[in-house]
Amino acid sequence: MAPQKVALSRKQIGGEVPMVATEITDTCIYSGLFGSLDSSRMAIIIDKVTTIASARQISLVIVDLGNVEAIDSSVAGHLVKLGDVLRLVGVIPIFCGISSELAKTMISAGVNLGRYITCRDLKSALIKSLELSNQKIVDI
Repeated sequence: MAPQKVALSRKQIGGEVPMVATEITDTCIYSGLFGSLDSSRMAIIIDKVTTIASARQISLVIVDLGNVEAIDSSVAGHLVKLGDVLRLVGVIPIFCGISSELAKTMISAGVNLGRYITCRDLKSALIKSLELSNQKIVDI
């Protein structure tokens, strides 16, 4: 089955922050978050990501924070909530692209993503997702 792409528009998410969700393998979706996040947008993002993962029977979600400009302590807590919700529905979250500024905000807020898989960048997260699915990239 060919991967399908789903783009959620700004209107669907609400406000100025878009979220892109793309199926990258039969068992994994990529969710890229952009801009400044707030609690109301995070609630919508949590709902959308879990709905997509359930509808497509996804077992892994890569949550890319590489294009997130700023978060506050409440939003940092929502990232943990996203990870917890995904785990409860049987999906493994992989967080990637956490900048040093986001990391400082999260630590200051007492938010710990230590119980989740975190990767430096999208490439590392993709490789990890393939490992967890017993797949790998090979040269042809």
